[in-house]
Amino acid sequence: MPEGLIAVTGATGVTGLHLAPLLAERELRLRYLVRDVEKARVALGAALGPDTELVAADLDDRASYERALVGVHTLYLNSGHSPVLEQQQTNAIEAAIAAGCERIVKLSGNIDSPAPIPEAHKALEARIAASGLRYTFLRPNFYMTNLHYLAAGLKDADVFISAIPRDVTMSMTDPRDVADLAAAVIADDAGHDGQGYYQTGAAVSLDDVADTFSRVLDRDIHYRMVNVDVWKDIVTKRGLPSWLIEHQVKMIGFAANGAYSYVTNVTGEIAGHPARTLEAFIADYSGAFARTS
Repeated sequence: MPEGLIAVTGATGVTGLHLAPLLAERELRLRYLVRDVEKARVALGAALGPDTELVAADLDDRASYERALVGVHTLYLNSGHSPVLEQQQTNAIEAAIAAGCERIVKLSGNIDSPAPIPEAHKALEARIAASGLRYTFLRPNFYMTNLHYLAAGLKDADVFISAIPRDVTMSMTDPRDVADLAAAVIADDAGHDGQGYYQTGAAVSLDDVADTFSRVLDRDIHYRMVNVDVWKDIVTKRGLPSWLIEHQVKMIGFAANGAYSYVTNVTGEIAGHPARTLEAFIADYSGAFARTS
């Protein structure tokens, strides 16, 4: 277990809200780097122990990160998808080097895809590896929480739409498992240096997803495949920004070749429990998929 101070970014995000209580349980020395201290204090609530620090820092402002990382041993680096993700995380990496950090644990992703976000993660991993700092990269596959967007049509119908071929499988990862893996790696100071962990749950097709929705929600739900141009028109009308559409189109093409079908047992081997199932995820968040009409 690291004796030094651990700085955590992305604490109020999809995985961060699950990670914070896990880190608190381990009684680590923690400093959360957040844009808005008061909002973060409310969001993190009981996960903030009496000695946990909340420090204002902005990924767009490298100097704020240099100040926030003074005295930090380990930086856990995570930020949301953005067209400026690479520059933002570069600011954090350069600040970590300047501040004298020893180690970075980076939440990354599948770096083999040609889509913009994976390419940014790949470049950032290379920058960290060349920095001389100790490092570990966490590379979860498709987040199950993406189903909240993918299955938006379930709010008013019994069908969801994508351009992913119905005979293709993708391994899906519960963000709670990502948090479990991150907590285990962060807390083990010497056990994971130089590693890049691809993390997944089971591989399923979107027809399998529809069948699982049907069982758990007790509805007759179907997957409808459309061509990419139709899909782009649908998500454009929903207000998806152009940079994210470009990203997802490339991800769809990558998925169509079966490139997201791989399965690993990283959750079991390091987090110490089997990967959560899609069925459990949908059951736990069933209210998010309930019909509104």
